[in-house]
Amino acid sequence: MRKFVFNLNSTAEYFKKKLLLNTLVSIVSIVVGMIFFYKEKIVINPTSQAFSSLLVNNTIVCLLIIVMGVLSFGFLGNFVLIANSVVLGRIIIGVFNLYGIVPLLHYIAPHFIFEISALLIATAISQETNKFFYNFRHQDIKIIRIKYNLVASITMFVLLVIAALIESNL
Repeated sequence: MRKFVFNLNSTAEYFKKKLLLNTLVSIVSIVVGMIFFYKEKIVINPTSQAFSSLLVNNTIVCLLIIVMGVLSFGFLGNFVLIANSVVLGRIIIGVFNLYGIVPLLHYIAPHFIFEISALLIATAISQETNKFFYNFRHQDIKIIRIKYNLVASITMFVLLVIAALIESNL
């Protein structure tokens, strides 16, 4: 267990710059979604979804981010994160305009932290392939640490499980 915690700390340090950049991109995208759709009102009809369907859907989004990023040297994975964040901004402002803050705190906030963290980790993993492109054009080599990518992938999946558990029980 101690070695795994050490790997989590090392993994966080390894991905720190990418996670910070992805967090900033996500926040800006959420704000952009809120600005573009500031007059929209979204009617909510809360229904409980099954844990498995939530987990599968969120895992597919994360895998899409990773695969698109790998195929495009990290470029297209960012677009999936941006699109997801703009949609989230639209939902936040649309629900807020019609119902206020209470449904946001009750339905979105409990699982939001875990789900967005998993998406940020997936985007950071997808950006690892930038190093291949960089290494072809430069003398100093950037090393891709597979063990950190594996730890990040496991952490991402655990976060998705937690988010799906919370969301399925709302």
